[in-house]
Amino acid sequence: MYYIHFRSVPVLHLLTLTALCGALYFPYLGRVPFFNKGEPREALVVQEIVLHGTWLFPLKMGSEIPSKPPLFHWFGAFASLVWGQVTEATVRFPSALFATLGVLLLYALGRRLFDPGIALAGGVILATSVAYQGHAVSARVDMTLAFFVTLTLVLFYLLYQGLVTGGLWTYAFYLLLGISALAKGPVGLVLPAMVISCFLALRKRWDFLSRICFHRGTVIALMVGIFWYGAALLRGGEDFFDRQVMHENLARFFVYGEGGSGHQKPFYYYLPYLMLGGLPWSLFLPFAMVDWFKSRIFTRDHYLFLALWAGVIFLFFSLSAGKRPAYLLPLYPPLSLLLAAWLGEAREGNRIRAVGFKFVAWLFLLVGLLTLGVLVGVVIGDRLSGPISYFGVMLKAKDQSHLSLVRDALGRAGVVVPAFLFLSALLWISAARYLIGVRWWAATARLACLSVLTALVVQGIFVPAIAESRSYKPFVMEVNRRIAPSGAVSIYGEGWDYASVVFYRGDRVAVLKDDGRSLQERLRESGDYYIMAEAVWRKMAAAGTFPLPPELRSRGTGPDGKDPIVLVRGKAPGENP
Repeated sequence: MYYIHFRSVPVLHLLTLTALCGALYFPYLGRVPFFNKGEPREALVVQEIVLHGTWLFPLKMGSEIPSKPPLFHWFGAFASLVWGQVTEATVRFPSALFATLGVLLLYALGRRLFDPGIALAGGVILATSVAYQGHAVSARVDMTLAFFVTLTLVLFYLLYQGLVTGGLWTYAFYLLLGISALAKGPVGLVLPAMVISCFLALRKRWDFLSRICFHRGTVIALMVGIFWYGAALLRGGEDFFDRQVMHENLARFFVYGEGGSGHQKPFYYYLPYLMLGGLPWSLFLPFAMVDWFKSRIFTRDHYLFLALWAGVIFLFFSLSAGKRPAYLLPLYPPLSLLLAAWLGEAREGNRIRAVGFKFVAWLFLLVGLLTLGVLVGVVIGDRLSGPISYFGVMLKAKDQSHLSLVRDALGRAGVVVPAFLFLSALLWISAARYLIGVRWWAATARLACLSVLTALVVQGIFVPAIAESRSYKPFVMEVNRRIAPSGAVSIYGEGWDYASVVFYRGDRVAVLKDDGRSLQERLRESGDYYIMAEAVWRKMAAAGTFPLPPELRSRGTGPDGKDPIVLVRGKAPGENP
């Protein structure tokens, strides 16, 4: 019999990574209704494509200019057409698909640059990082951008190293550059271009840079973006230019203060989010960075390229006026492979690595012991409220309300919570033990198991509990039961986010946006139905404008947790109040 070493068999590696992504992402795509602001807005674009066939330039509800190009939405529409309807799962599916493909792509790159064991570890690290997991089950465009940026940069480096050759690969590189711009705008082209330019400049490969810049394939890259943006500009006119070009790109990057976009944060904003999004693996990052600079490892092509890939993206978005944690997603693939390479070389006896391993091991051990302490409190009585309340005082008001929902959900979970705490504690302590013994692969395997276990609880208990209190879906489903899709239902859209209501209603819905006078006239003169914020209805009722009670109230309080909505019916002609 032949002994097969697991860490050297590509097929087993690919199956393992696919199974890991399958367990972490796909079971949760349809489990939770839309309850935040971002996902239903993207879902409305997918719905518009599927129902009305507006593939080239889809408009939300037939009139609103979308904030992003439609690459993500095209894949969501394909998934919806295959499934037969537009659902939460089909809209989220592209993110899970591209997250899985990104993990497999990173593994393929790792095999070419390092060895199979490091490649596999890189894939595991990427798949189980907190930020990557979160975006893999979210209906947002960020994972699509991250995948195509990754694919573009991987193909460039393989061409640079001569690992792939031929004109078709070169033209494929330029085509990918153009497609990346359709994921989230010009940034999809700018990020790869900056990384490649910096790398070639530091390597003083001006000849290679010149060939790239003046290759005929640049026409392909530019034409893909120009074709869509040109068509969109002709279709959307000045509104499109103001929305996507000025607001979503130029103002978001350059303009601070009044006149800029939202999410304006200071330069150092991303430092804590880089660490939080990379957990648990980012705990090794400070030690790895010290070791990399001390050993001058960036003199090697592989390490320099990966470091510039991560560093240029981090610096680029740190300089931007508008900042969101999701923007960092394209830097996690190179960072994961760098950390895997650092972990894989930990047997050389380097002092910095040894200190890093012991420090992180003690942290893991502490977390494991604390988890055991919480388990004891749960077994002997309900003692979860104490730790939850302790962490709650450090959170914002909105997050504190989320924490109370989580606490209630844990109270209803029964034996799931003690089982989760017990298994988690064992895995944390076991990972600590193997790290102390510098058995990094055994520790990596336990952290991967811990990620799957945590996903079961977070996506299976915590997130549904929050969604239950926030989502408008049950309310709209009851509206749909009472009123046929062809029935006259309008939305008064002042003061609350109505995107999910439109999505669950199933098609375009008329939205009234004014000072309320036209709404009052409609309520007096027609028997139509209107959905509005409960606060608006109360204000009208208090003023005596419309005394009739609402026909239906929502339990869901909306993305901000403060906007329950109501269904009201106007007074039909001849009808008594």
